[in-house]
Amino acid sequence: MFYFCINDFKISMMKKIILFLFAFTMAFTACEPDDMPDKGKLDPNATILLKPAKGVQVRSVETGLTALEVVQNAVNIKWQSHYFDNVYYDDAKDIARTFIEEHRDLVTPALKMWGTDIINQDGEYYRDFINGFNVVITDTNNDTIAQVPDAVINSARPLIEAAYNDSNFTEVYRLFNEAFTFVPY
Repeated sequence: MFYFCINDFKISMMKKIILFLFAFTMAFTACEPDDMPDKGKLDPNATILLKPAKGVQVRSVETGLTALEVVQNAVNIKWQSHYFDNVYYDDAKDIARTFIEEHRDLVTPALKMWGTDIINQDGEYYRDFINGFNVVITDTNNDTIAQVPDAVINSARPLIEAAYNDSNFTEVYRLFNEAFTFVPY
């Protein structure tokens, strides 16, 4: 009799465990795709949008340029970084990129950089720009016509790094479009 009680107990426990595992499995497989956050995919063609800081539609005191005129006259973006080609150096390196005509948004107004300056085409996090400082925009005479304040880069960096580490490309690209601003010089 004692033997049957132990077997009944074991069978009862096994049934409970199986029922629990079944319910647990159903809970996770029953999730609709809409319930899961869309983290997006790597987009090698993504761009980084450099918009004028809020309230910067008026003329600059130094150059006399409006935000739109900065976009129209921008030739290069230049910065310094201790990272060059994603390798750290003790001495800061000077880095520059040229704006092509397709990287000028005259409606917004805004300038665009390739997203590969932060996440390369293989999905590797690139530190050259996101750890940059003294970021300036220059014209055909190589004169500074705008700057991206260091505080802007420093604020964007931890947000982009966190989204990247979470493989949340939707958030990364949202930040690419919203986090970077320039101020006419």
